[in-house]
Amino acid sequence: MKQYFTGFITAVVFTSSLFLFIGAKKRTIDTLTVQKISIVDNLGNQIGEIGSKRNDSYLWLKSQKSRKPEIALSTKNNNGAIIISNSSGKGVVNIGPNKNMGGRISLHKNNGSKVLELESDNKGNGRLICYNHRQKETLFAGTSEINSGQIKTYNALGVETVFLGTDNNDAGLVGVNNNSGRLRAFIGIDEIGNGLLETTEK
Repeated sequence: MKQYFTGFITAVVFTSSLFLFIGAKKRTIDTLTVQKISIVDNLGNQIGEIGSKRNDSYLWLKSQKSRKPEIALSTKNNNGAIIISNSSGKGVVNIGPNKNMGGRISLHKNNGSKVLELESDNKGNGRLICYNHRQKETLFAGTSEINSGQIKTYNALGVETVFLGTDNNDAGLVGVNNNSGRLRAFIGIDEIGNGLLETTEK
């Protein structure tokens, strides 16, 4: 009887060792289910995290010297977004949907204020908008409501000064305004295809 138990225990130990050996050779995991994964550096300091919270799946990463995330991916409010921040924690690049549910890429200066925006409007047309340090629009380049290209410039107060684009007859058009936005010079094409150059007084 003693020999029987000795043989049985030996067989169990051998079988367990075999499974452990086979498991050690396996380098892949078929399924891993977790709520949060923390990423740490060689000193044990947290530098990233992957997880889910209140219907928001997210991923963020930062350097060892930064206190706030420098790269963040989120699905908050059922919209995906990528935010890249500087060492001060200010967002300088934002990629995600705009209020029209179209795509948008915005660039910001070091204090977080917006300087450039590339997006699609509510009609699906593309546009590029530049801003000055006062958050006033200074340049617009994109597609108009009549599906033609146009460029607009604005002064420091946000008043339109130059229009370069296409008129309702699909011909070229240039308009120059004064500092209050009133048209003072006009270059275009008339209804029969002749060139036009008009100026107005103050």
